[in-house]
Amino acid sequence: MTDDNTQSFYVIVFVDISGSTALYEKIGDHAAHAQIDARLQKIAAVVAEHFGTVIKSIGDELMCRFDRPADAVLAALEIHELMERQTDVTGVRLTVRIGLHFGRALLRDNDLFGDAVNVAARVAALAQSQQILATDAFVAALTPAEAAMTRVLHHAPVKGKQEALVLHEVLWRQENLTVLRSSRMQKLGAQDRLVLTYQNVTRIIEAHTSTFTLGRDIGCSLQISSTVASRLHGKIEHSMGKFVYTDHSANGSYVRMPDIENLFVNREQLPLFGTGVIACGEKIKDESTHLIHFACE
Repeated sequence: MTDDNTQSFYVIVFVDISGSTALYEKIGDHAAHAQIDARLQKIAAVVAEHFGTVIKSIGDELMCRFDRPADAVLAALEIHELMERQTDVTGVRLTVRIGLHFGRALLRDNDLFGDAVNVAARVAALAQSQQILATDAFVAALTPAEAAMTRVLHHAPVKGKQEALVLHEVLWRQENLTVLRSSRMQKLGAQDRLVLTYQNVTRIIEAHTSTFTLGRDIGCSLQISSTVASRLHGKIEHSMGKFVYTDHSANGSYVRMPDIENLFVNREQLPLFGTGVIACGEKIKDESTHLIHFACE
């Protein structure tokens, strides 16, 4: 166990799932907990994709750290987009509220401590469902173009502080998501190709490649011989500088990426990043002969 005792400035983000109380009442503790845990895993995947770190899970809430404010904003926008895409089969819609803050905190044993953490948690608590709130300090750390995506909302008193917090709302619009994605791809370089390896077969998907399909059917771009794979199990497309996997199967897919293990995807999209593994219809087991290895380049 390390003890960094490092006090510095950090981007601190709290993501809180709304609607969980109604879900627990409607479908019971075990089923509701499983659904919420699955959503938190998918949110964690978005955080990791945007170079964030999940510090810890607190009930239905995630506490996260980012190095760059713009990455935190993009992650927040995509988390809302992710929640919009989720299939509602219970009649209870789950959404999120997000709080963003930039301040000095103490890093110890991969956890953050200090007043900045309390402020970030308070901001998330003040947010409404489907809303992203940020402090003055966070907005000041953005570039002028990024700050233009926010508006001053109101002042909020905080227990233990003499001055009220000035809260800004991050305007959750598709054009904002597009601008931030484009800016990020210019800085990092867009993904130009995806290399897939399955058994003794290697396929390279270029950015200009049309939809790439995988499944049990002989007509798929990559045929998967597993009996638990659907005829058309999934597809991969290039969009906004990244490769996106969409599951179309009955049994779902399991995905491994950096810092993410056995993320379940069922009839939904997932951006791929780094190197990883896709398993069709069953959890990833290293001894399996039906793992699809991928590498984004």
